[in-house]
Amino acid sequence: MSKYHTSFNKMFCFEGYIVCDISVEDKEVKVTLKRTKETCICPCGERGCSIIETYSRIIRDMDLCGKRCFIFIETCHIKCSCGYYGMEKLDFLDKYARYTERFVEYVSFLCKKMCLKDVAETVEINWKTAKRIDKENLQKLVTSLKEANPKRIGVDEIAYEKGHKYLTVVRDLDKGRVIWVKEGRKKETLDEFFNELGKRKCENISVAVLDMWEPYISSIKENTNADIVFDKFHVSKKINEALDSIRKREFAKAGEDERKLMKKKRFLILSRNKNLKPEDREKLNSLIQQNNELYIAYLMKEQALDVFEENNPIAGIARLNKWFDNVATAGIEEFKKVISTIKTYLYGIVNYFTHRVTNAASEGFNTKITVLKRRAYGFRDLEYFKLKILQSCG
Repeated sequence: MSKYHTSFNKMFCFEGYIVCDISVEDKEVKVTLKRTKETCICPCGERGCSIIETYSRIIRDMDLCGKRCFIFIETCHIKCSCGYYGMEKLDFLDKYARYTERFVEYVSFLCKKMCLKDVAETVEINWKTAKRIDKENLQKLVTSLKEANPKRIGVDEIAYEKGHKYLTVVRDLDKGRVIWVKEGRKKETLDEFFNELGKRKCENISVAVLDMWEPYISSIKENTNADIVFDKFHVSKKINEALDSIRKREFAKAGEDERKLMKKKRFLILSRNKNLKPEDREKLNSLIQQNNELYIAYLMKEQALDVFEENNPIAGIARLNKWFDNVATAGIEEFKKVISTIKTYLYGIVNYFTHRVTNAASEGFNTKITVLKRRAYGFRDLEYFKLKILQSCG
């Protein structure tokens, strides 16, 4: 055994301990460590504390050769001049933990890649234990808003449960990461973010990108001097929804032959013409040429979305006003509703042409969050879910 001591001591290089025995069983490796120090360290850093009692502990460590590894050690209950009364400080183990720090880090790493059930099966622990390890580790890693100083922010919401239950997600546009998550999507929810951030930092925010959600708008206006920018993709979504309503209306009153032509063409109608393959563009042209109302609506949609590609702010606003006139001339009711919405929030759409920022990355984060939620088959522990969001997107 002695000739292997150097190698094993390198594997179990824990301060104040050396390997004195190793036994291998069917599914387990047991490593006994012997203390090499007579003094103990207090969490305050003081050495030479009074030893009250010595405890034998069994600690789970990283697996060896596919077998679970357990470490047998002695630790001390101490009393320090600072007033501390409890377990001594060890560099490889929290004072009351049953797992080494490196095992905890490994479990947390697996939790980034797998669901809790798979992690638990991989390392052979209870899934609740895997969750507790991961949650406690994430709580140590998450920094407060004291470290954040955003200049441009994106604000969005995502449903975390059925029944209109939402999380408000705030993103730093320049750093490309989520910096804050909170349940709810009321004005008071976003007010809480600004309160945590602090008045001075709020004054430094120059741009806020969001959708047309009044509670968020009110909070941003009240707490910052930022230019509010409405995401062009949200405007595009409303235009596409209007076009889809027209498609459904025309399908309902179409004859049998025309219905056959219109079936399974929704994707083609809602896609940008420039993004279609030649064969798909040919199918779309044959469809819209058969229906004048749908043809005009499609042209209106393409014209509106082209406006947001304009680089010159003055030209962009002029083209948007021209589109308003074209819709009025066409007399399509569904688009008139969209124009009413756009005119109500025109200030934020005009700001888009100035700042040229969108919430596209937020939508990407929302996809990540949705995948995270599905992988876990939903999160009952909302605090843990928020920590996982910050881990994945923060």
